[in-house]
Amino acid sequence: MSQVRAVVHAVFAAPARVGRVGEFLFRRSDAAFDVFPDDAAEGTVRGVGTDRVWFVGERGELSLGVRTHELSLPAFFARRRAARSGRGTAWSIASAPSSSVRQLPSIVEEHRGHLRECELAVVMVGITDALRVMPPDRWEQHLRDTVAALLDALPPTARVLVGEIPPLDNAGSLSRAARVAAGVHGRALNARTRAVAEDHARVDVVGFPEELTRSVWRPEAEEHRYRDTYAVWGAHLAAHA
Repeated sequence: MSQVRAVVHAVFAAPARVGRVGEFLFRRSDAAFDVFPDDAAEGTVRGVGTDRVWFVGERGELSLGVRTHELSLPAFFARRRAARSGRGTAWSIASAPSSSVRQLPSIVEEHRGHLRECELAVVMVGITDALRVMPPDRWEQHLRDTVAALLDALPPTARVLVGEIPPLDNAGSLSRAARVAAGVHGRALNARTRAVAEDHARVDVVGFPEELTRSVWRPEAEEHRYRDTYAVWGAHLAAHA
């Protein structure tokens, strides 16, 4: 059993919402439990005009556990953003097959044509790299390469949002030592993320919503767990967009 898969099995019984968030994000590492939507990874919310928003990252943070992309994090983000601003939002997703930041610069390059028409790019990655204990200096370099590629491809007025890695300290029934190690490493990567953003006026970092770290999780059904978490997380990102 791989180290990542062992973590997956260890987090299933967590009672707290942060543990459940960790659980469903980690579950992407076990193919026996993976559920992803197979419809188009894009959509549009009507409004006055249309802003284009592009999401890139790992599927476990964007669309795991739901049967349609209309229940994904980007879809909830777009609906909340349109409700707040009155403007329409056209969203799309590009996922990294490796679920790692190291693959993002090449994905950005593949989508340069589309990015020329976008007002915002959102980077959601890090759970897998934290579990694999990617060295912070390597994480920072890959993220810098990603941000540089995005800023070069986007229009001069467009912005980049980077979502922080969720807290891993309370990830299910892991041993205390494993929880502490995961939390420390995730925070180390987040610190490097903030350092990258400080060097670019058009880049902002958005922390994980506090609501998801303290509320007790009582899902009505499996899909409700994912849907409701994406709703809170997407709204939190939209508030900072």
